[in-house]
Amino acid sequence: MSQRIAPPAGPGESLGALLTQLRQAQGKSQVRLAGLLCAVSGLPTLTRHEISRWEREERVPSQAWLGWLALVLDTPVDDLERAAARTRRRREPTMTPTTPTTLATRTTLATRTTPTTTTLATTTTPTIRTAPTTTTALAGTPPAGPAGRGGAGARGPAQAGDGEPDRRGRIAELRRMDDLLAGPELLALVRTELRAAARDATAGHGAPAQVAELAQLHTWVATDAGRHPPDGILRSGVRAALAAGDRALAGHLLGCHAQAVAERGDGPAALRAAGAAERVAAGSDPATTTVLSLRVAFAAAQAGDRRTCDTALAAAGHAHARARGRPGLAPPWLYWLDAAHADALAGLCLAAAGRPAAALAHLTAARRSPTVRLRAAGLVTAATAHAHLAAGDLDAACDAAAEALLTCVDSGSFRVLGRLRRLEPALHAAAGPGRPPAALRAYTALAESAATCLPGAAPPPVRPAPLRSGPVRLPGTAAS
Repeated sequence: MSQRIAPPAGPGESLGALLTQLRQAQGKSQVRLAGLLCAVSGLPTLTRHEISRWEREERVPSQAWLGWLALVLDTPVDDLERAAARTRRRREPTMTPTTPTTLATRTTLATRTTPTTTTLATTTTPTIRTAPTTTTALAGTPPAGPAGRGGAGARGPAQAGDGEPDRRGRIAELRRMDDLLAGPELLALVRTELRAAARDATAGHGAPAQVAELAQLHTWVATDAGRHPPDGILRSGVRAALAAGDRALAGHLLGCHAQAVAERGDGPAALRAAGAAERVAAGSDPATTTVLSLRVAFAAAQAGDRRTCDTALAAAGHAHARARGRPGLAPPWLYWLDAAHADALAGLCLAAAGRPAAALAHLTAARRSPTVRLRAAGLVTAATAHAHLAAGDLDAACDAAAEALLTCVDSGSFRVLGRLRRLEPALHAAAGPGRPPAALRAYTALAESAATCLPGAAPPPVRPAPLRSGPVRLPGTAAS
């Protein structure tokens, strides 16, 4: 992970001074900083003039922009929020009742929280006005004016008390469905709900946090269905979460993206995304901290950075101990996190880091739990096969791979299938030349027989039964 270049903010430092200090310490011009903010936010119209206004404290960035600034400047968002609060307090005696709307007309990322439109550049609550790059793009409809309420300030779990109750129930149901099945049918359901939530947010009837939750769910469901989710959906979800004041959810979205990138084999990019997720969600509840630390550990393992992996695993262990002592703080989208799933994720990290003995201890504990099933069980069992192979036990690796293959058939998960496809050449390489051992022959035969049942396989052709000559005899009748 990248290191902070500038020293931490002083106890009474204002936001303008802090932004200037961070930017100059990293050798970034105002033009460069504006360009980076445009790139990560997906909003192409922010200019150096707005950076200058922030640094001169003519304006104070909204909560959403503070999140993006923390990401680009590699600094804890809490430092920026404290500095922004100091600047707001100092500005209060001279502030006018109405706030400027210039930037909102350029960026169109604001929401109507009062009868007067607020903007991203104002000192009030971060808000969201849908534009083709945000919820309107997800809804598939043209911009329709100011959107609905976006919430105020930093809050707890995204679903607490906002949005449509029926949709909250449907989101929970879709999460449970994702636990049990995968494929284009579920993806279509999630996409439909995401577009409906985006349309409601555009019309002022929905909550940006629900758009963010559905964007996160869409990322996982699409990946598990063998589709590469568009980056625009992820960015829109992060923007919606930040606009709703839910940094934990924004970090969770970035962490899911990091996991997906790591599973595709790009460890360095995944590590950058996982580090960004931790920074955005700094100070979140222990459950979120646990999962984000495990995302960093897995990305670091894929990148070959063992030290960062070990440090992140230790942090995840401490955070999970706190989470188990305070279960009521976990957000609803981490309902699945228990001791078994924490063991499973730690085992995946250790297996990827080339530490089979430690990995097997965690993976074996996870496999014993009834809560780790279907796709999760397939991922854990495939990692178990990888760990056995790294430990030199080819027979045990083949047995675990066969179990993972059957789980892949049951779950229809492309993620499990991808793990197996990467494992199979290593199994054959470990067997060496000559006749394969019995365990590998058994796995190969099972893989061949299950080929048409795996996700993405074409169904076997249906051959009509050959016509027989002679009289037709009905069942239960004797031949004449």
